[in-house]
Amino acid sequence: MIQPDMSAVAPRYTRMASLLHWLIAALILTQIGLGLVMDHATLDDMVAFSLFQTHRALGIVALVLIAFRLFWRLGHKPPVLPASVAPMVRKLAASTHFLLYVGQMVSPLSGWALASASSLALPLSLFGLFDWPLLPFPADGRFEAPLREVHHWAGWMLAALIAGHIAAALWHGLIRKDGVFTQILPRFSWSKRP
Repeated sequence: MIQPDMSAVAPRYTRMASLLHWLIAALILTQIGLGLVMDHATLDDMVAFSLFQTHRALGIVALVLIAFRLFWRLGHKPPVLPASVAPMVRKLAASTHFLLYVGQMVSPLSGWALASASSLALPLSLFGLFDWPLLPFPADGRFEAPLREVHHWAGWMLAALIAGHIAAALWHGLIRKDGVFTQILPRFSWSKRP
């Protein structure tokens, strides 16, 4: 039986890193759900259009938050993994986190490009508050199909990475009990570390 590594309970992500992690996770999971519904459900045209617009707007919000998170990460190193984590697991974790960041950028960027390259030329409205600028693609729609493929497969790649990330988090939290899982959990006491 694996013994818990009690020395691993101290290092934690900052409150900002934790907030961004969970907010972006909720947005991405919502986006994946909306994408699946739009692709596979039989919907009334108005419902489909509403979901489509919501998906586009949430994608831009996610893109902005992810960009901010990457900027934040440059000045805030994540906590170190416990010494009990094997070198191969460390490499796998680092690779997965890198690919998660890539997927988090490629998916909304390809969605923005797809919206910009669409032959429909619909404005990219952020919940009716203002229009997000479109990227300069030709109006003939020739890039629409390839960008749709990129966006589609970026979503599936991100979903697979997230599934692996969740499985690893549960392995750390429920089986190894080494403190890795609790590093990112939200804290409800605001009197300690920022």
